[in-house]
Amino acid sequence: MNWRETPATLSRARAEQPLEFKGPKGALHGIFTPPAPDASPASACVVFPGGPRSGVRRLPVLATRILAAEGFAALRFDLRGRGESAGEVALPNRNEPLGEDVVAAIRHLREAHGQKQFLLAGYCFSALSALDSFKDEADAISGMFFATAAVLEEKPGGPLGYSRAGSATSRLRSMVGRARAPKIRDSFEISFRALACSHARALFLYGEQDRLRAEFRVAEQALFSQLDSEARGRLEIEIRAGRIHTIEGQFAVIERAISWLRGFHPARSESGTRRQPISQES
Repeated sequence: MNWRETPATLSRARAEQPLEFKGPKGALHGIFTPPAPDASPASACVVFPGGPRSGVRRLPVLATRILAAEGFAALRFDLRGRGESAGEVALPNRNEPLGEDVVAAIRHLREAHGQKQFLLAGYCFSALSALDSFKDEADAISGMFFATAAVLEEKPGGPLGYSRAGSATSRLRSMVGRARAPKIRDSFEISFRALACSHARALFLYGEQDRLRAEFRVAEQALFSQLDSEARGRLEIEIRAGRIHTIEGQFAVIERAISWLRGFHPARSESGTRRQPISQES
């Protein structure tokens, strides 16, 4: 492994509680990390939807413990059909984000753990699922970290169009599909507008050389350009050099998520407090 725990995160690890709660397609499973009792309360719960919740190199595991050591409550959980959660096992589908699962997590945390305000953090498909929850729980969400997710409709049939790719009809359909202007998915646009109308802050993070960066440019032109000054002040876009939609890039993504989420702590000072870094072993 290329990471290690610290005494503060180990303390939070020992306090963790397995959760099982009702989802729209069966039981969902996760791990709740309570805030350190000696830390200044953040009065917010960070939710990491996962597929599975451990993520790459267990980075979400350490992220929740770092934030809990600083006063945040945190939940990492398996979306349906992933990890230990019930549901049909299927590849992530950008046209079917699992916002209902995130809503179920928020409502369980509210009812069973007394949490009132939530921060969401997602990478790729998990980010789409986090955003999708704004349709139902916008008032309870204070912030969302959204990294490198697809926003456009997928073209059907792939580069050769339909199964009878050799026919004149199939070739024509393929040509028309390539010529058609890119379209933002309805589910993304609806959820984005719910976010824009809320009080929540959000950070949209992409790598300049990531393939999905080109998709997000369409959303910038079509959606962000329509925001009023108040909403534009809450919804940030951050473009990093190179690529971050890679296995190695996820380390930088999780570090950025932690640093951004820390900004919601009411006790955060300008001079900075002692914080737990993600440590890499040589």
